Amino acid sequence: MLASGCGGNKDAGSGSGSGTGSGSGSPTLDTATLAASYDKKCVAGDLEACRSLAIMYTEGVGVKQDLRRSTALFGQSCNGGNLAACNQVALALVEGVGVEKDIAKGVDLYQKACDGGYKLACRNLGLMLRDGHGVAADQDRAAKLLDTACQGGAPYACTNAGDLDLARGQVKDSVPHYKKGCDDGDGVACRHMGVAYLEGKGLPTSTTAASVWLDRGCRANDPIACRVLGAMRVQGVGVAQDVALGTKLLTRACDQKDAEACTALAGLKAGSAGSAGRGSDAGSGSGVR
Repeated sequence: MLASGCGGNKDAGSGSGSGTGSGSGSPTLDTATLAASYDKKCVAGDLEACRSLAIMYTEGVGVKQDLRRSTALFGQSCNGGNLAACNQVALALVEGVGVEKDIAKGVDLYQKACDGGYKLACRNLGLMLRDGHGVAADQDRAAKLLDTACQGGAPYACTNAGDLDLARGQVKDSVPHYKKGCDDGDGVACRHMGVAYLEGKGLPTSTTAASVWLDRGCRANDPIACRVLGAMRVQGVGVAQDVALGTKLLTRACDQKDAEACTALAGLKAGSAGSAGRGSDAGSGSGVR
């Protein structure tokens, strides 16, 4: 999923600082009043107000949803040099939302925003090129863009970069990407570090080190990390056996809709701790973030 930077979905690049309340200075205002305030500021030349109002039109918050109006406002802000708005316009052009689809123009605009320092645009373009989404796939260019986005702190870009490294057979290159992604708070990246230690891929095999990274992933709400660590605890693999703690971790993973964790719990209840195995997809689930 490409990252718009304006939604609440973490796969869409949340945390980019683009919420509708940015710059309002008055969080107690009702949304209609806030929209009117942004409109007035936008007319006066406040580009960030134009972008914030565009987000409100995109989401139908405080105003009637109007995708054409939102795209026009994003364009107005982008034309004034607001790179976050340029990222939004690029997304609209690529997907044909509120404007006629023009993928080539969208790609150019993503590159412009990326070159200008808006790293979420680097990630969006990198994902397009990685997946061949509307453009010819270009893994080399995608890798450079995702690395740039990762180093610039774009949400989930480090995990994306690590995933691409693995897909290209560059296992050792994936390690620093996943490490930074984990340090930046992405539980999936932490889990990948744990699996790398478990399987000795790009790192020396170490169940102890694996448990540390898996614990970080679980704490960052990655259910597969919780499940893998829970199975290790139940079985005493590389860590001190603690069935109660392992069961708690598996329960946490099951509560987050991890089917294999639920199966493992059912096995434990049936008196078969051996069914809490790590599973064949311990390293999977990273996907396009």
